[in-house]
Amino acid sequence: MTDCRTRYPILLIHGLNCRDDWIFSYWGGVSEILANHGAQVFLSGQDAWGSVPGNAEALLRRCEEILLQTGSGRLNLVAHSKGGLEARFLISSLGFAGRAASLTTICTPHRGSRAAAEWMGRERVCRLAGQAMENFWRARGDRNPDFRAALAALTPEAMAQFNRENPDSPQVYYQSWAARLDEAGWDLMDRLQLWLTRADAPTDGLVSPDSAAWGVFRGTLEGVSHQDSVGGRRRERAGFDAGEFYIRLARELAEMGF
Repeated sequence: MTDCRTRYPILLIHGLNCRDDWIFSYWGGVSEILANHGAQVFLSGQDAWGSVPGNAEALLRRCEEILLQTGSGRLNLVAHSKGGLEARFLISSLGFAGRAASLTTICTPHRGSRAAAEWMGRERVCRLAGQAMENFWRARGDRNPDFRAALAALTPEAMAQFNRENPDSPQVYYQSWAARLDEAGWDLMDRLQLWLTRADAPTDGLVSPDSAAWGVFRGTLEGVSHQDSVGGRRRERAGFDAGEFYIRLARELAEMGF
């Protein structure tokens, strides 16, 4: 099938606390589904706990590889969570605007997280958690994990400054999706994340819809968690199928000429 064949290749950009070359797939089979429907799709490969500027530099190198490999002049960037901030930095601060056709962000904290600021204030917890996370991901491929820099970048104050310094480019089409969990059928992971981010309620478990809205806001996936939005778990009760969602996304990009 070729119904997901876009004019420009698609780069899937992962978020925080995972790598897309790890044994557990970040995208839950989404890349394979898109490829089976004719899309040229690539993975980003940046650090799980890298800073936004550091990961954006890695994205720049990855994008240049893909452009050279495919002979394409531009890319469609599809980014989840913190990956959306790295993509925006890539476009606005690293001069990639002319080579990015579109940026779709999904559950990205564009306006930050009050919970991130709250947890940053817990010095001992942050220090211990940071050491554990950095050691874990360094052993699995991270080159420059920086827990505190990654978390600090997600506070509302940091994101207000980020947004001033990284305005949208008129050369790029920006669109976004959010997700939101309801009270029915929460599993253990959902409950934990909702507790961690209680200052931002309602959320998808990590990011609020208000923070996720950017550019052309396409809507909120109701009853869908942060992980569900990239195919991490199937949420049949919400009528959400990640594969179908990304097939639709790619078809729409193709229809718009991207």
